[in-house]
Amino acid sequence: MNNKLIAVLLSVIIASGLIYTHPAFAHNFGGDASATWLAKMAEIKTEIGLVAKHVGDKNAINYYSDALGEYWNVNDTREMGERNTLLQTEIPSTINATLSDALAGNQNAVNIDVSKLNGYLDESIPVRVDASKLDNSTVQALAVVFVQKEALEKYGIALNTTTNLNDMSQMNMSGGSMSNGMSMSSTIVNQNAYENSIGLATAAQSMFNDLATKYPGQSDANAKISTAFTKLVQDLNNKADVNTIMTDVHVHIHPVMISAYNIQGIDGTTTNTVPAVPEFPLPALLAVVSIAGVVVTTRFRSRLGF
Repeated sequence: MNNKLIAVLLSVIIASGLIYTHPAFAHNFGGDASATWLAKMAEIKTEIGLVAKHVGDKNAINYYSDALGEYWNVNDTREMGERNTLLQTEIPSTINATLSDALAGNQNAVNIDVSKLNGYLDESIPVRVDASKLDNSTVQALAVVFVQKEALEKYGIALNTTTNLNDMSQMNMSGGSMSNGMSMSSTIVNQNAYENSIGLATAAQSMFNDLATKYPGQSDANAKISTAFTKLVQDLNNKADVNTIMTDVHVHIHPVMISAYNIQGIDGTTTNTVPAVPEFPLPALLAVVSIAGVVVTTRFRSRLGF
């Protein structure tokens, strides 16, 4: 085979690798995305449960309607349709029905809506998340972290603080609760976001309790995390200052979860959270091959005067 022909073949491989797509890989969830879906289901259940507490309260329902929009959007509806057309229709329609019935002040209808929606959300989990990921403790622990992260975000909104509670680097390491063990009470400026933060933290705590039950071998770590979650929820209820809340999470919860459940990159400003269950789909592999092909082709072209 002459050099020109080799160069042409490599060019074809490169082009194929760069544009390759395959339906089987289009929406298969890796570790991160699997954890994200598990978290999303818990978050929607939390928001819809809080809607049921505020039937007839237009202000609160509008708040939770916006919150639900963060966790379920048109992309979720479209992607769900790739796996299950019934859930593609029923999940968003039941969310909308719940909000409409809540605005109308119909508590009985809302209770029925919530029960139906929770069933659909549970049904979506094995549809969207591979069995191997559902059985992976790292994925499940990461889902807990994602929900807890939302709780901190909502608490920051409740306080209208400029501090990013999910950024460990913004902790006050020299004063406040870190040094004297005392917590100052904070002023809540957004009651709905405050209630939301407690609801999400409680959901994360419940998710962790389920995880601890499944993996009793981590008894020492589970006990420490459980105690820290109890304190986090208590401190949120007591309107603790941001440093106290961040200490609960970044000092007492995250380090133990990282060690016990092999989670990477969940603190500080790192946004590329990757559990220790990586996937290497074919398009990524072809991209690597393509890069190598570019190098080889360039060398051939340089020799042949292309």
